Amino acid sequence: MKKLLIALAVAAMSAIGFAQAPADGVPHRHGHHGAFRQLGANLNLTDAQKQQMKDIRSADRESNKQLYTDLRTKSRELRALRQANDPGAAALKAEIESMKPQVEAARKASHQAMLAVLTADQRAQLKKARQSQGLGGRHGNAMRHAVASKLNLTDEQKSQLQQLRQATQDKNQQLFADAKAKRQEFHSLKKANDPRAAEVKAELEALRPQLQAAKQEQHTAFLSILTPEQRMQLEQWKSRREQQLR
Repeated sequence: MKKLLIALAVAAMSAIGFAQAPADGVPHRHGHHGAFRQLGANLNLTDAQKQQMKDIRSADRESNKQLYTDLRTKSRELRALRQANDPGAAALKAEIESMKPQVEAARKASHQAMLAVLTADQRAQLKKARQSQGLGGRHGNAMRHAVASKLNLTDEQKSQLQQLRQATQDKNQQLFADAKAKRQEFHSLKKANDPRAAEVKAELEALRPQLQAAKQEQHTAFLSILTPEQRMQLEQWKSRREQQLR
């Protein structure tokens, strides 16, 4: 979901490694109103624009409801099979991969519709924000603020979290740089219908275990910063989000 406005809030769910990562392309489009509100404030969206954005999201959910439901179901199945080391995971993963073109088409349609709602100045602001603040990646400011607010993090915890993110970035700098470069190369080759895209995609897949390990390490460290009450709040929040996605 790395697709500008709607995907900014979506992808930001993995901003600090605490949230459960989207499984193999599952679109996490709901339950992130705080991030959308922050983005709306940053772009100074009018009430009319906010309503148009809401209508676009609703239309997307309705027109692709079965697709998203099937994808989420299969992705949960895949996680269960992987945890059980079931060889059937490979076949199920292939099914999920076959659904991705439809999901990407739906994302692109929403992306284009939302961009059309913005003014030229707002589009420029959004582009600048992505470049300077990484709103579309793991360190989305909008989501960080939402998390800090929801969990009532202390100043000390916020400082520890910032140090944790920096330590993770420093430790895995080369890994993250390689993955980013490979993703960019893959998208360029795919866009050009270059057969080498398959080879680059395989290289990206080879990096996935290392990326997942880094994410899990950061997630575990993040949980250790929280109090028992905050961890419970986090679990409740995640549970509500899962309910909204059903």
